[in-house]
Amino acid sequence: MASVYEIHRYHHDDFQYAVARTSKYSDERVRKDVDKMNSLLSNEMKAQGIRYVFVTGSMSDMTKQRTKSKKEERQR
Repeated sequence: MASVYEIHRYHHDDFQYAVARTSKYSDERVRKDVDKMNSLLSNEMKAQGIRYVFVTGSMSDMTKQRTKSKKEERQR
């Protein structure tokens, strides 16, 4: 099963959305991208609690996660 790497945007501890998803690049490269994205955030955005997070999983894990998230949104 292929590994999938995602970059998620968070506002404090609340997930906002997936910025990117790939199975093409190595986890090391995606982690470096996340570090760079966090370093490029302005002080104002950091103060607001905005941050980017590296997430890893398999294709089936990511599909299950998306399906669950969409169902929860509909129930709100």
